[in-house]
Amino acid sequence: MRSSRGATKSQDPRKSLTPPAESTASQRSARRRRFNVGLRVTAGVVGFGLVAVLLVACGHQETRAGDISSQITKAGADNTITVSGRGTVDASPDEAVVTITVETQGADPASALDANSKTTKNVSDRLSAEGIQSDAIQTSNVSVYPDRTYDPKTGKESITGYHATNSVVVTLKDAATVGKVLSGTVEAGATNVSGPVWRVAADSPSVTEALKKAVANARTKAQALAEAEGIKLGAVLTMTEGSVDQPISPQFDSARAAGTGSVAIPPVSAGTIEITANMTITYSLTR
Repeated sequence: MRSSRGATKSQDPRKSLTPPAESTASQRSARRRRFNVGLRVTAGVVGFGLVAVLLVACGHQETRAGDISSQITKAGADNTITVSGRGTVDASPDEAVVTITVETQGADPASALDANSKTTKNVSDRLSAEGIQSDAIQTSNVSVYPDRTYDPKTGKESITGYHATNSVVVTLKDAATVGKVLSGTVEAGATNVSGPVWRVAADSPSVTEALKKAVANARTKAQALAEAEGIKLGAVLTMTEGSVDQPISPQFDSARAAGTGSVAIPPVSAGTIEITANMTITYSLTR
């Protein structure tokens, strides 16, 4: 009996040294939490450090790029000058533009257009007889439309017939033929003629002379501005041609019904027109 109780007593200390299962699990869980927290803190510190390094690097890179851009801008602004030049020349026109129109009426669209086409053919034949080449004649408009009449009593419109028109633009190189064309086409059946509009061809020597004067004018301006600042005018960097302006100068306008017989040739004088050329030029500057 004693030995039995002794054995029982000797088991008690061993039981007290072995922790309960619940207590051991709690400790393990606590250790895992501490380990995970440590990892998160370490990762956060490392991440913050990387972000800080990247921000510093990017900021340094952006500053350098900004410095370069600023220097380029300053260099471009300090070392160039851009001016505009204007040149004017009085010249005798070498082209005259005349517009000729044939208008006809008919009971229906077909009859109106048919009559118009026949009369327009007569006008074309007359132009050929005056020595005008086909490449100098350009059709600008052909139209057929109804003639309408409004009845105030009924408030309705009714079609009373149809109207047809055909307009051609003729470019003449010889001023002496302008009057003949105006009178001759009216004799042939043209109902409206207008012009001439005098102009100078784009490849005319007068246009070239106006451009040269515009370049010289631009250089004179640039030279004066450079000398005022105590610097020297350098080479041309860019040169841009602007518009070449010619005034519109109609000298004759006539509207006459067709089929009136012989028409006197109107006196026509070309005179002179003013041609204006514009140039924009950029020069380098040196000190």
